Amino acid sequence: MHPNPNRALTVLFSLVPGAGHMYFGLMKRGASFMAAFFGCIFASAAFNNFIGLFSAAFGLLIPVLWFVAFFDFWRYPRMTPEELAQAKDEFLIPQGIHLPGGSTARRVRAVVGVVLILAGGYQLYQIFLYNFMYEYLHSLRLIFFFERLPALLGGIAVILIGLLLIFWKSRQLKKEADRDEG
Repeated sequence: MHPNPNRALTVLFSLVPGAGHMYFGLMKRGASFMAAFFGCIFASAAFNNFIGLFSAAFGLLIPVLWFVAFFDFWRYPRMTPEELAQAKDEFLIPQGIHLPGGSTARRVRAVVGVVLILAGGYQLYQIFLYNFMYEYLHSLRLIFFFERLPALLGGIAVILIGLLLIFWKSRQLKKEADRDEG
């Protein structure tokens, strides 16, 4: 916790999801809110005009996340220093979730990763195979490519994040198993 929180800074930081939590020393919780909020903004902008349903869904989550982060934060300034020291700094999505049927968070990450890969692939399809090739072959305008470059990079980023979610943790677990055996 910040040793002597300034009231003006507390109010100012509470307006940015996660920043108030970080100001009070709850880095994991603050980073979770911040990543979710700005991730929804990015996803809403990246999928704009390409996957309308995703864009609308992420767009609707933005104010919900803002209000949840705002009201979640304002319980901390009212705590005594002892209560605040007892507050757990945890990520919003717990690590090592155990789901019914014996499955774990690895399966959840794999499903989310596959969905992100499919969404990014669909976005790339919309940009290049459908729009870009049609426009390029009919008018030979290269400006179209540069207008679509942010969406292209967004699609590639979504695919890479999906791949990272699928393969990163399994690589870490394999390294730990090899280290334990050796």
